[in-house]
Amino acid sequence: MTNELNRREALKWIGSTLIGGSMLTVVSGCGGGDGNDGDGDGDDSADQGPSHEVPHPNNDTLPESEAKGESLSGATRTRGGQQSQDNPGVALQHKPSGNQYCGNCSLYVPDQNGDGFGACLSVKGKIHPCDWCILYTEHSGEGVVSCA
Repeated sequence: MTNELNRREALKWIGSTLIGGSMLTVVSGCGGGDGNDGDGDGDDSADQGPSHEVPHPNNDTLPESEAKGESLSGATRTRGGQQSQDNPGVALQHKPSGNQYCGNCSLYVPDQNGDGFGACLSVKGKIHPCDWCILYTEHSGEGVVSCA
């Protein structure tokens, strides 16, 4: 029994260490403006994507139409069970990851009240179509919201 508990604790530590190390990369590469986009020319143009207000306005309050809205995949969002935006298992960033962004994710609930922010089936709070997280699931059907 003791060996099993020790193994579980070790696996938890390894998992949190690996996720924590990955988060450092995500956070440091998230619009840090360090002048290094990896191409050696000293500019940061690859990190210059569509921008929007960060942090999101009134992030804790979703209009009812989005809190219980329909995602791009047709699933209905229910209150509760969503993960926090700052959860390492979410790793939300406020810019697209290549061609991946919330506006073309099957979990995205499009804006219903005209404020430019929608919601997510799996993540709490307001979500901009140009955001991205590791829960991204491509949606190639109708209703994709542009990130421009």
